[in-house]
Formats: sequence, C-alpha cells, structure tokens
Amino acid sequence: MGTIVLLMLIWIAVGVLVCTQRLRRVVSLRVALACLAISLTLTLALLLLVERRQQATIVRQMEQRGETIATHLAAVSTKSLLTYNFVTLEQDAAQTAQARDVLYTIIHDREGRVAAYSGHSEKQGLVLSDAVSWQATQASTMLIQHVPHTQGTAEHYDIAVPVFVPGSRDKWGMVRVGLSLHEMHRDIAQTGRQVLLWSVLGVASSVVVAAFLISQAHRAENVR
Repeated sequence: MGTIVLLMLIWIAVGVLVCTQRLRRVVSLRVALACLAISLTLTLALLLLVERRQQATIVRQMEQRGETIATHLAAVSTKSLLTYNFVTLEQDAAQTAQARDVLYTIIHDREGRVAAYSGHSEKQGLVLSDAVSWQATQASTMLIQHVPHTQGTAEHYDIAVPVFVPGSRDKWGMVRVGLSLHEMHRDIAQTGRQVLLWSVLGVASSVVVAAFLISQAHRAENVR
C-alpha cells in the first residue's frame, strides 16, 4: 500500500502546482472547482486500479499455492499409482490434507476410480459422479475449477493435476486438491478496507487543496 500513498501524494502535489500556475493567469472560482473535480476523479480512479490489481495478485497467489500443493502430491504419488499401492496413496492424501486451507485430497486411478480420498476411505474404488469430479478426471492438463458455496461445502478451488507414466504421455491417474477460499476473501476484504481508507484521505486532501485554491481566488478578486 506504500505505492498508493506515494502515487497519491505525487498526484496531489502535481495538481496543486498546475492549478496554482493556472490561477496566476486566470483567477477563477470555476478553475478551482474544476481542479477539485479532476483531482478527485483521478485519485479515486488510481485507487480503484490499485485495488483491482491487488485483488488479482491475491487470487493468483492462492491459485499458485494450490497448484504447488497438487503438483507436489502428484509427484510423490506417481510411483504408488503405477504400482497400485493404495496404502501409501491413502497416507500421502491424508498428509497433504493436513496443510492449511486444504479441504480434501483425492487421487484417482487411470480408470477414474478413487484410489485415495482424505477422510473418506469408504469411497475407495468408486467413480465420483458429480460434475466437478467428471471434469477433473477428463482433463489432460492442470485444471482449476471454482466450486461455489453450497450446503455442507465451503467455497473452494478444485485443483486437478494429471499423473503420467514417466517418459510418456500416458495418463495413469489424477490428483485433486480442494483449497478453501476463506483466507483469500479475507485478504481481499482487508485490501478493500485499506483502499477505502486511502480514498477518504485522498478526498480529504483534494478538498484541502481546493479550499486553498478557492481562498487564493477570492483574495485575487478582492485585490482587483
């Protein structure tokens, strides 16, 4: 947020300079009000742009974190998938599911059946029929699906990474990680509050500048 403050102060300083120079040539209340309107508009536009970029950064960081977790699980599960070592697969899935914000981990075999499902050993050998699972098992590259909040299910990303036979493009399974978006939304909300604070400060600074310019305009008119 330090960049926001710097840019805002630079913009206000430039606004003061430009408007002061303008007032030296044409002293007018309308000029001061116009400067206020322009300063307010551009300050708020700048803050809105920064907020959107920060939100995009937060979202991308969450996606990258999920990709890293899923990719790691796929790497450590490859040998166990190829040898049908379901005990090790269950251990790998359970260990990964303990990571912060991870809601579940699922490992599918090459036929799309569940080889391991953290916290749900009873689903081993089943083919999950929900739309998210179907899309995940059909993917041949990394797939990130947004799963909205429903009854009993928190909003999350379902991140699927295919497992290939080493040295070939023969897909031997799929690893999935469910990553909660609670922390992401919390960070976005915090960023929004910070931007709102700087917006208020920017508006207040613009009003102070405008008041100064208006007072200069009145003094110049009185001198006339």
